[in-house]
Amino acid sequence: MEIEKEVKKITLGHEIGAGAACLKCKDKCEGFELHFWRKICRNCKCGVEDHDVQLETEENKKVGKLFEDTKYTGLIAKLKRDGIPSYRGNQVTISISAATVSTATPVPAASLIPGSSQFSAPSAQPAYSPPAAAVHPPATGPTAAPGTGSSAAPGTGRTSASGPGHSAVSSAATPTKGPVAATTVVPSPTPVLAKTDVVKSVTYEWAPPGINQSLALLYMELLPPERRPIAGTAGADYRKKQMAKQLPDHDQDPERCHELSPSEVKLMQQYVRKYKDEALGVGDITLPEEMGQQAGTAGEKGPQGLGAGGKPGAGTTGTPGDKGDAVATMGKVGSPGAAGMSPAGPVGNYSCHRCQLPMKKGEPAVYAERAGYDKLWHPACFVCCTCNELLVDMIYFWKKGQLYCGRHYGDSEKPRCAGCDELIFSNEYTQAEGHNWHLKHFCCFDCDCVLAGETYVMENEKPVCKPCYMKNHAVLCAACQNPIEPEAQRVSYGEHHWHAEPQCFQCSCCSKGLMGQRFMAMQGMLLCSVECKKKITAS
Repeated sequence: MEIEKEVKKITLGHEIGAGAACLKCKDKCEGFELHFWRKICRNCKCGVEDHDVQLETEENKKVGKLFEDTKYTGLIAKLKRDGIPSYRGNQVTISISAATVSTATPVPAASLIPGSSQFSAPSAQPAYSPPAAAVHPPATGPTAAPGTGSSAAPGTGRTSASGPGHSAVSSAATPTKGPVAATTVVPSPTPVLAKTDVVKSVTYEWAPPGINQSLALLYMELLPPERRPIAGTAGADYRKKQMAKQLPDHDQDPERCHELSPSEVKLMQQYVRKYKDEALGVGDITLPEEMGQQAGTAGEKGPQGLGAGGKPGAGTTGTPGDKGDAVATMGKVGSPGAAGMSPAGPVGNYSCHRCQLPMKKGEPAVYAERAGYDKLWHPACFVCCTCNELLVDMIYFWKKGQLYCGRHYGDSEKPRCAGCDELIFSNEYTQAEGHNWHLKHFCCFDCDCVLAGETYVMENEKPVCKPCYMKNHAVLCAACQNPIEPEAQRVSYGEHHWHAEPQCFQCSCCSKGLMGQRFMAMQGMLLCSVECKKKITAS
């Protein structure tokens, strides 16, 4: 019964993504078919992350399993239908106001009245519209002195000192006949280009939970453009690949490993418990100026001083039960020591722990609880110390003052099999070609035959048995057209190869052996002299 259960489990695992197209090999791959233990496609040798496989549900379960039985309980939700913990993905859609250019007709702030020094100004009070200003120009007599006319007072709605409703009259003009009204001519405004705001929506496959959208958007803008997980872009694809690479499920779940013995299962469970207790964490977003504003509980107790729900300090931006409840959210917490006296210097003078450049006020920064509250990182600097890749979803492993992704933390703790990609919990394993291997996994990369005591060739850093090498990888001799054995000496020139033997490496014209001699090559032919070249050319 147990055997049937195990076979069923393996079969279901291999059905995930079956037949999916390879995004790298295109039509060369017949479709994804998972190798029995190598974690790659049997058809094209590419990983599952290189195929068009929808892994969101599986990845959520994987991360849920990772944080199971840790203080980050808000990150997971127990699925009652099958009891499998699941990660709550934080896909968000953010509305962004983008400036666009459109045509607008301006309204002049003031219009000059012809023939006078007066200006007709629009009212600052929307409820009042002043009448058009009229002037009484002189028919004879003195001319109005420039600058002596009354100017409309801006913002009052009046066109003269006589109050609303009265026409502006030139004080220097002495009319001799009846008043003649002169209509003010206001030039027609010219349409100009103006900027208006258009709201567009951007969906991120993941964004830091527990913070407001404006801070989340600032965080995203500080990441390299090609690393922003915007749905349908290279950044979202990058996150998908890093999720598979940085957090391999076979590093945390014995059921995902191939044929572990009971003792190996026990050792793996101890390893998982250790990193959950000592290393695993999730980065959180804060503002540098908030780090030293108060020396609260977190400052007094140090990195382990947590408030309710595993959150440091008292200030939180998430509400219980929301997606932000997952991460230890920063709020206003105190760094060790009195306010303004933190090891990082005065408030707002923090430097990035990785690049040592100062943190800017108002720009989001990342902190890691296990590292202590005196350390901050720029969003683009929160990377694994080994592979220098952004820590996917800010999930980190802290060890000896360094940030690791899950994969390279595992590599720092245990040897990793170059065949199955699993950590090795056995005391006996093989070391060859600078790599570690399970004893049963030092096999030919092409046919899976065991290579212990056999001749093999390293091809693209993968061991290949001699028959497979001769069939799939060996180069052909340009003279005899036979494959060149891996142990045989050969001569290479450009893209052409020859057996290093007189009967193969010889002049194509006179058959003179060229080993140790000067020669010239022409269209894949070997020539010993200019005379032979002329003969070949003439023929």
